[in-house]
Amino acid sequence: MSKKDAYSQAGRTAVLQNIQGTLQFLQRFPPFNQMEHSHLAYLVEQCQLRFYACGESIVKPADGPVEHFYIVKQGRVVGERQHLVKPGVETTFEITSGECFPLAALLGERATRTEHLAGEDTFCLQLNKAAFIRVFSMSEVFRDFALRGVSSLLDQVNQQVRQRAVETLGTQYSLNTPLGELAMRHPVVCSADTPLREAVRLMHEQQVGSIVIVDAQRYPTGIFTLRDLRQVVAAADAELGAPIERHMTARPFYLSPTASAFDAAMAMTERH
Repeated sequence: MSKKDAYSQAGRTAVLQNIQGTLQFLQRFPPFNQMEHSHLAYLVEQCQLRFYACGESIVKPADGPVEHFYIVKQGRVVGERQHLVKPGVETTFEITSGECFPLAALLGERATRTEHLAGEDTFCLQLNKAAFIRVFSMSEVFRDFALRGVSSLLDQVNQQVRQRAVETLGTQYSLNTPLGELAMRHPVVCSADTPLREAVRLMHEQQVGSIVIVDAQRYPTGIFTLRDLRQVVAAADAELGAPIERHMTARPFYLSPTASAFDAAMAMTERH
């Protein structure tokens, strides 16, 4: 038996020896607390318990298409992505006990776009892909939860569509509505050589969460958001007089004004 197989067997045994305790743990969190007992019992019986030391990679883009579903049992998992402009990585999320990952990649049958690392010594329940598919097909509650990532994005777009329709009575809006008709205002923009301090001042004055960096032809070359601002503030060597292009996200994805609200929702899902 290989070392990997030995670890897998030990993890499986650990779960089987405490099925009732694992069931009680999962029943504290959605969607597991709403699943039928038989469906949840099957999920637990198919899991193995895995330990990851602080800083250890759990799953990353280079691993290829995702083969396992993970539930954090104890500890903390952080998501990191390579920064598009600056050297190094940025933390995109943190999850703790009862939360799970990486649903979008598993459902999309692709590699994750984010490296998931143990933020501290962490235990995860690991479910293989075949068992995940079985639970997904058996449990409507689990299936709805797994698909919520896509549906929530559609809900966000639908909410904006409905809000716009209320504000312009007599006009019919739907997910087929062109984005140009849904735009609430012209975006706040600046040039690449605008000092960071000035760009942030514009964002504050206009009460927006982002600013678009444009070239001489007003073509978007980058975007700077509140998330970027938090990273700047956290950096000890931040220079508020430096050009905004040093801190912006370059070559942002965009759609034309004629693209539909549905196109936007799908694009958001693909890049989630």
